[in-house]
Amino acid sequence: MKKAANKFMKHVKIMAVLLLACTIILSGCVDEGQNNTEPGNTTNESQGTDGEEYTYDTATVESIQIMTLESFPVQIQVVAEGYLPDGCTEIDQITTEREENTFNINISTKRPKDAVCTEAIVPFNKAIPLEVQGLKAGNYTVNVNGITGSFELAVDNILDESPSPMPPRQQVITEANNGTTISLENEETFYLRLQENPTTGYSWKINLSQGLSLLSDEYYPPESKEGEQPLVGAGGVHLWEIKAVAEGSQQVKGIYKRPWENTTGAEENFTLNVEVV
Repeated sequence: MKKAANKFMKHVKIMAVLLLACTIILSGCVDEGQNNTEPGNTTNESQGTDGEEYTYDTATVESIQIMTLESFPVQIQVVAEGYLPDGCTEIDQITTEREENTFNINISTKRPKDAVCTEAIVPFNKAIPLEVQGLKAGNYTVNVNGITGSFELAVDNILDESPSPMPPRQQVITEANNGTTISLENEETFYLRLQENPTTGYSWKINLSQGLSLLSDEYYPPESKEGEQPLVGAGGVHLWEIKAVAEGSQQVKGIYKRPWENTTGAEENFTLNVEVV
């Protein structure tokens, strides 16, 4: 009887040890799950709307080229070449500030904080227009992330007040009138207005018959609103004022081409017939 009681007590002790071990294991599992859940919620709240954390740096610029576009007012564009350290880094912002005769341009980068990326460098090429309209003649310095260059304005880069390229109360001929005929009285004038973009090297060459006289010849670059960057590389309009000086059938002929290139027959042409009475 005593032997049976001892055996029973031994089983009770074993069951108690097993129950305690299970309790500890279950407690550890619950704690681990709670620890994983709470920090996750905190991280999502701090990541922001893009779900990414970034590190920011300054881009490596190796060279700059300063280009002067053929227009007036003059337009200046800076082309910066450099590289990014890996496939995850990208250009973040490009800011330009001017202090007297120096333009300071900063190109910054951003990279996902914990991203795993290719280690190969990635070259970049950025064209950056400068706000130079209204500047006085002189020498100017450009600094892009420590790489410097310079350019010169030979004259004040200010557009003088001049007549509008759309004069009122006079006949204005445009591309829409190509191949048509108009009538004028002798000594009457009209305006010929054609689209032109000298930055590409192309320009209009106009020929008049003997009964027509050229009074004015003016190119007008594209206009930009106050506070906006100039339209780099955009075309403007060319305006001619023409007067009838002899009665009869007269003609205006134009060809749009690069002056140094030979005529091939594929150029854009303009013809206007003018009957002077």
